[in-house]
Amino acid sequence: MELSERKKAILSAIIKLHIATGEPIGSKILCDVLENAPSSATLRNEMSALCELGLLEQPHTSAGRIPTPLGYRLYVDTLMGKADLSDDNRKIIDGYLSSASCDPEKVPEKAGEALTEITGLPALATNISKGGPALKRVEILQMGAHSVMLIVITTDGRSRSRLCHISSPIKAELLSVFDKLIAERILRQSIDNLTPAAMQNIFTAAGNHALTLMPLISTLFDMVSDIKNSGVSVAGHSNLFAFCKQREDADKIISIINRREALLSLISNSEKPLDIIFGTDTDYSVLKPSSLIFAKYGSAGNNLGCIGIIGPTRMSYEQIIPSIEYTAYRMGNLLSETLKDMED
Repeated sequence: MELSERKKAILSAIIKLHIATGEPIGSKILCDVLENAPSSATLRNEMSALCELGLLEQPHTSAGRIPTPLGYRLYVDTLMGKADLSDDNRKIIDGYLSSASCDPEKVPEKAGEALTEITGLPALATNISKGGPALKRVEILQMGAHSVMLIVITTDGRSRSRLCHISSPIKAELLSVFDKLIAERILRQSIDNLTPAAMQNIFTAAGNHALTLMPLISTLFDMVSDIKNSGVSVAGHSNLFAFCKQREDADKIISIINRREALLSLISNSEKPLDIIFGTDTDYSVLKPSSLIFAKYGSAGNNLGCIGIIGPTRMSYEQIIPSIEYTAYRMGNLLSETLKDMED
């Protein structure tokens, strides 16, 4: 969509003023804020033209104009400047993430808490690996004659450990069989592929040792299930009520953003390192007045997940985006360092 420089300036000014005030913007206000502003009549004609293009709308006959979702999209894609990240916000992000430097699984949680403090909006993070992260390492440590410690680590740094008791005495032969099953059927498998049917296949493959190994295999799959359910981190739920008109709408949005599959359905088509999804572009009617700003983070060139905020369509994108970009950058660096330490 080609716009004249004057139309771009008018659209940008209306969006900035509407974000700041929440009110429809009329030609009189534009005359005061635009540099080399044309006459009020010319401004009204230009605003009418922007309405015909679907970039502005007039909520009431005698009111000024407000931006449409299409107007916001054009603004954030081509017209918006970007503010510098303040030193205070940088310190907030660094402070939260430093508290999770030894625990990769807490990195998304702390990143979300930082963004919620900075923006006052709900923040969310989820892994975006296709099919979920894979199992990177499964270790078994004998703790006694009838007990072992199982340790599971995924490719995105999440880990679980659990003590498991076995009725029969634990012998080297039994552990060897278990190690072989892990190497052949578990390692490098996506956790989303480790279903009850897969567990049954492993029991079958265990042959004569199946009954004895049942506690170990069951415990392992319980740990994988726990990791699956930890795929989404959300901070600042209560901040939804600040911009949702009804509690019922806030509850519906919480239900959506708490589910990894629902979040992936929103972001899966984006190939950008940072993107904005307007609620009007989704299949969720409750999200229509909202926008999701998210950035991808990763380690060693691999995308591990995304971090972002959800808020009203009328929000200060140029102020919020730098915080999200920096958070994703720091998350990638921190996870790279932490995962490297785990390798060593």
